[in-house]
Amino acid sequence: MNIELLLSSEETTAELLDTLVLHRPGQGRPPLSVQFLCRPKGATARRQDARMSLPPLSWFEAYQLQAFTGKLATATGSESYQVELPEAGLRLTGLATRSANRLAEARLIRVEPLRNAARMFVPFSLNGTPADIRAYARVLYNRLWEAFCRG
Repeated sequence: MNIELLLSSEETTAELLDTLVLHRPGQGRPPLSVQFLCRPKGATARRQDARMSLPPLSWFEAYQLQAFTGKLATATGSESYQVELPEAGLRLTGLATRSANRLAEARLIRVEPLRNAARMFVPFSLNGTPADIRAYARVLYNRLWEAFCRG
């Protein structure tokens, strides 16, 4: 999986290393935490791996996130997708691009807060090839399944 994570505010890119799903029931809020473990490009010994978190998600919202990612991963042409998760306060926008040669295929997932979100965060994007996004979709599915089984 070779996915770049781009923070729009700092024009900083990072390599997505892994996606973590933590199940935290019984705290009066949605039970799932989705975190992205990433390494800033050009990271040195002083700049270590970082974590970015989505707002807490319900199981239904996590399913929508996984379905959205899977749909984008299997897109065959130039298509765009969008889904809003109002309880979490975030909007996902996906863009599948395809040019005449298959080397230029790309996938982009834009994650941004809704205007009325309880938790504001810096918008970011995940960029990768179709194969990378398919691998990411499988990892996300597996992590959600593990959290559900441990639940």
